[in-house]
Amino acid sequence: MSVSFANRVVLITGASRGIGRAIALAFAREGALLVLAARSAEGLAGVEGEVRALGSQALSVPTDVTSPEAVTALVDAAVARFGRIDVLVNNAGIGKVGRVESAAFEDNVRQTMRASLFGMINVTQAVLPVFRQQGSGAIVNMSSVMGRKAFARFGSYAIVMHGVSAFSDSLRQEVSGGGIRVSVIYPALTATDLLREAKEAEMPPPFRHMTPLSAHDVARAVVAAVRQGKRRVVLPRMANMLLLGEALSPRIGDLIAAALTRRHVARLLRMSGGKTYHETIAGYPVR
Repeated sequence: MSVSFANRVVLITGASRGIGRAIALAFAREGALLVLAARSAEGLAGVEGEVRALGSQALSVPTDVTSPEAVTALVDAAVARFGRIDVLVNNAGIGKVGRVESAAFEDNVRQTMRASLFGMINVTQAVLPVFRQQGSGAIVNMSSVMGRKAFARFGSYAIVMHGVSAFSDSLRQEVSGGGIRVSVIYPALTATDLLREAKEAEMPPPFRHMTPLSAHDVARAVVAAVRQGKRRVVLPRMANMLLLGEALSPRIGDLIAAALTRRHVARLLRMSGGKTYHETIAGYPVR
């Protein structure tokens, strides 16, 4: 399937930094018209400038996706400016590290659920009537490898990412036949600010020496998923082995997760070989 994004309208949440920013720039290079949403007006202004420098148009709408009123205003602004929405990328969200036994665990789940899942639901429900009226549209939901296999100390995030998987699978079946496509992206550890505040010793054990994906790699996968109508994308490809092992048996999944804590195994699987997460983001400005 070949799809041109020239003059297509792409709405991206969490667009002020990290993966969201990279996705915005990737679509801008394809000639898309961008609607950028995030809580930070300053961050959005910076990304909007980058989009315009690439020759594309952009509309920035500071938005808290957990507010139904703010989300309604976002979608109304997008349609008022461009007349339609062709692609929705649900990228806004947070993640926290901590043991299940920690006093903060329940609150971590609640905060992550509100931002990463209920925010996604709010935006999707607001955009779907536009897609229904058009008879077309593409939805990309950003999950994580944790949405199929949880790691120790990342349970609160994994719970929510599993929820994103279930929501996406259900949604895909509900909109089938209506010209609306749903893709889910499952990146492994990525070099963004998501875990910047976590100390290296607190990181999920398999992450400690893993070389993270770049936001650019994830953004390219998002564009390709929409272009090719892919329902599910796992990054990197070798992470599929972990998910296959988990699907066959939790014991196998746990053994693979434990094996990834050993640097030589991670290197053999091409998931380690460069800078670690903290070494990588140390050179990134705080956004």
